[in-house]
Amino acid sequence: MNKWSWLLLILACWFAAGFTMFDFAPEQDAPNAPVPNNVQRIVATAPNITEILFALGLEKEIVGVSLYSNYPPKAKEKPKIGTFWYPDIEAIIAAKPDLVVTLATEQQKTLAPRLNRIGYRTLTLKIKKVDDLFVAIDAMGLATRRQHQAGLLMADIKNDIDHISNMVQNKKKLKVLYVVQRTPLRVAGRDTFINEMIEIAGGENAIGKTVQQYPPIGGEQIIVSDVDVIIEPTMGQKNVAQLRDNAIEYWNKYTNISAVKNKRIYVVDDDTLSQLGPRLYEGIEAVARCLNPELFEN
Repeated sequence: MNKWSWLLLILACWFAAGFTMFDFAPEQDAPNAPVPNNVQRIVATAPNITEILFALGLEKEIVGVSLYSNYPPKAKEKPKIGTFWYPDIEAIIAAKPDLVVTLATEQQKTLAPRLNRIGYRTLTLKIKKVDDLFVAIDAMGLATRRQHQAGLLMADIKNDIDHISNMVQNKKKLKVLYVVQRTPLRVAGRDTFINEMIEIAGGENAIGKTVQQYPPIGGEQIIVSDVDVIIEPTMGQKNVAQLRDNAIEYWNKYTNISAVKNKRIYVVDDDTLSQLGPRLYEGIEAVARCLNPELFEN
């Protein structure tokens, strides 16, 4: 039994035992307030939370989402409550929610305690790794009485992950450099969900263990790593062809590394790579297509 099967089994046992996993952010000032029995008005403070709520069939209950919540398309029609980085507490209150779902991040660490103090119920989730996504979906299903839908969603995501793992299991593991930004040059380290996606897609992070999750690196480290594949995100920009031309021009100065010699420099739409949500498989597939494009020819 692989780790995804174990995780789903554990979650099922938690549910059967009646445990409710609502306190995901011990570093916050206040615990999550009790969740009402019948949630009818929900505010989501991050795009991936919005996606999960939609995937659980809660479109009608969503009364506020963060800016840049663009998927599914109907999410764009929902009232906005500020950005993920700067949630607008007045806009949240104006939405009259009976549940506010937040993330256990530095940007939102004071939001749930403030809302709790004035009587609003919150559910704070940690979604930093792939396993966290399953735990978060389970918690949201319990909080909204969508346990069945949550179980189906988790099973679908697991099956998709298993599918692509089986596709690439006999392929050579190429060394991947996932570039977060160029100025200064910063990449995804091993303690990130990007690293997990690279590994599931059949690759290996070209960067070894680092103190920072997204460490800055220099040219010498790139040369020593002898990267096989370089992947850059679009960062919301649409002209992918132009972005790839720019990337090739930038990386051509490293003439001795394999990715440059073999023209293995890619620019991918980062909508599904920048956040952990129900479309996890699409992000993993985007990486896998860069590593083994021949697997997707048909």
